[in-house]
Amino acid sequence: MFDRSPAAPFPAPPNAAKGQDPVHADAFRSAVEGADAYRGVRSALRRDGPTVRLGNRFVPLARFREVAFLALGNAAVSAAYAAHDALGLAVTQGLVVGPEPLPPDVPFRSAVVGAGRPGHDGSPAALAEILELAGGLSERDLLLLLVTPGAVVSLAGPPAGWGADAWSGWLGALRDAAATATETSQVIRALGTGGVGGGVARAARKAEVVPLIVDRGEGGVLVGGGPSLLVTAAERTSARATLVRLGLFERLPATARSGLAPDTSLPSGPPSNVHRPVAVAGPSDALRAAGEAITSRGYTARLSSLVHPGNVDVAAAAFLDRTEELVARAVSAPVRGSKGVVVFGPATFDVPEGDDERRTFPRFAEIAAARIRRRGMTVGVYQTSALSTPKGAAGLVVEAGAANGPPSLRPLAMRPGITDVGCLMVALAPTEPPG
Repeated sequence: MFDRSPAAPFPAPPNAAKGQDPVHADAFRSAVEGADAYRGVRSALRRDGPTVRLGNRFVPLARFREVAFLALGNAAVSAAYAAHDALGLAVTQGLVVGPEPLPPDVPFRSAVVGAGRPGHDGSPAALAEILELAGGLSERDLLLLLVTPGAVVSLAGPPAGWGADAWSGWLGALRDAAATATETSQVIRALGTGGVGGGVARAARKAEVVPLIVDRGEGGVLVGGGPSLLVTAAERTSARATLVRLGLFERLPATARSGLAPDTSLPSGPPSNVHRPVAVAGPSDALRAAGEAITSRGYTARLSSLVHPGNVDVAAAAFLDRTEELVARAVSAPVRGSKGVVVFGPATFDVPEGDDERRTFPRFAEIAAARIRRRGMTVGVYQTSALSTPKGAAGLVVEAGAANGPPSLRPLAMRPGITDVGCLMVALAPTEPPG
């Protein structure tokens, strides 16, 4: 079958690593594997003799002169493996762009563009390659657009009148002005050029485009700046209002400001040659897999919320408040045979797509350590993309120390390039009264 990518998320069983908490490690491992981009893309693409499955459609392979793919973002390696394994020699060309190098056994072009803001080193050259591949296709060709979080770094070219450096700097000012991650994504989609806002679909002209998306919980339209969907008048109006409110609208070049006018005459939605994006992996897949793994260990799994918006202070506080509520219920009415309660919650900590969420982890650990009140309780936070180096450090587990002592931090690790569905917050508490 195709449950695991050849680039497996974990180089060794997590419980074998010294210092790792076995329950947290099992939850983390299951979450990552449940939302593995390889598995998601592989389930959406399948070749059966002369027929190919594209999402929920089955079409004859002979219909296409060429089959090409673009694998973009933090999980580009997994997505590329999936396309290669699913379609084999039917794939005639491909390009993989992400923060991790492509292993040599996937015989396609690749470019490494690190995490960060659009416009930084390497992203303009990668965008040129992306648009070149898409632009070389005809109406008899198929383009598989495999988009994962982080793709926006390479896809979002600068607005008219600006270079890449000015664009990157201005996006930094946008974040400094307290724009949320969602607002930042919306502005990039409405204002950027190149591949965002339906740019890849436009470049592909009449080729059939099938977008498969890994979503980190903010909506598939925003991932990668929406390279297959044209920007609507409502989106331009919303982006303009955000920039006016933050005092940044007038800092744009005049040509860029004019592009945010609410012109209802412009086309929107997917072009006629483009299928609607299909989400192949997301936070719900990670949560479901983690919950099943924990239940099989004899614990009671609970979901704190489907969404934990806000920065790390807001999201962590909301999660820990909800955790205490759920644990208190379990203590007052324990489930027979249960070892304890494990509470899960997804978050992005309001970090824009392309940035490294792990920089928020020290603050999360500080908040969690101050809030732990129950004997034996631990709280973990994991970044499913494992962008950080060295050794793909992906998360930590916090437990209360000895009396008046510092919290204990236990590391967790994974191989990067597998998936990215945001962060997972996990609290483990025995169902016993507070100590």
